[in-house]
Amino acid sequence: MAITKIEVSDMILAGTLFTESGYDVEKSAENLAELKGNIIIEHLEGLFPGVEICADIAIQMEDGKPWRLEVLVYNEKNEKNQEEANTILSQLTQKIAEGTADRSWAVKVA
Repeated sequence: MAITKIEVSDMILAGTLFTESGYDVEKSAENLAELKGNIIIEHLEGLFPGVEICADIAIQMEDGKPWRLEVLVYNEKNEKNQEEANTILSQLTQKIAEGTADRSWAVKVA
C-alpha cells in the first residue's frame, strides 16, 4: 500500500546540549531545531515526492532523558506501517547525526 503521510517528532532538551559554558543555549536550540527540521523534510521529500510530511521539533530548556526520534507512517487507509517507519527512523537518525555533527548550529556568547 502506498504511503500517504509521514509524521516525525523530536525534542531538543536544551539543558543537555553543552557540557561547557560560553554558549547561547536558547539560540543554539532554535538553530538545531531548524536544522533538524530541514534535514528531515529534505530527506523525506527526496524519497517520497508528493507524500504529506510533518516534522515537529519541540524544545525544552531543561535537562532530561535523551529523546528518541519518533516516526509514524500512514497508508491511504490511514493505517500505520511500522516496518516502513523503522526504516525511515534509521535513515533519519543517521542523516541528522551527520548533518549536526559539525555543531554549526551552536551559538557562542560574545
